[in-house]
Amino acid sequence: MSASTGGNNTIHERRAAPKGSVIMRQGEKGVCAFLIQSGKVRIFAEHNGLRTDLADLSAGEIFGEMALVSEMPRTASVEALEDTNLILITRDVLNGKLAKSDPTVRALVPMLIKRIVQTNDDRMKKADNIATFKEMVSRTYKNIHGQHPAVKKKTMDNMVRPQLEAFLDALTEFEKMNSD
Repeated sequence: MSASTGGNNTIHERRAAPKGSVIMRQGEKGVCAFLIQSGKVRIFAEHNGLRTDLADLSAGEIFGEMALVSEMPRTASVEALEDTNLILITRDVLNGKLAKSDPTVRALVPMLIKRIVQTNDDRMKKADNIATFKEMVSRTYKNIHGQHPAVKKKTMDNMVRPQLEAFLDALTEFEKMNSD
């Protein structure tokens, strides 16, 4: 760990995370957020023994901020995908910056964090439900399909839709077999 002085005379602690290391763990108390100076990380969460990868982040992006704003335990774990250099952002630094911001921004940040936490929790709870998975796959297909011009939609319908329907049918059969 080392420290450096930023433009506003605040000392920013830095941390190196070697490839494969876990930087923070789901359920821990959050005492800081991290700004990625260089490298790449993967955010993941576990629910009922299943791991769900949530995002890959790289230089210039921040993670761990939800625990600072909400003071709730970490909602996800983060591992270094490559050697990564981080700048730590403490709760005091964040609160100082929020205190100087517009009152509307101060009101929005905790509300947005709460919504993100709820969305992640809902996603994790649904990750092990076949019916919800089938719904998500169908909705994703419709969204992607809707973004293409008519000629590509027809090609997608001919090439992808039959295989997608076979996959969904196989999931339904699997679900029936395991519900008896």
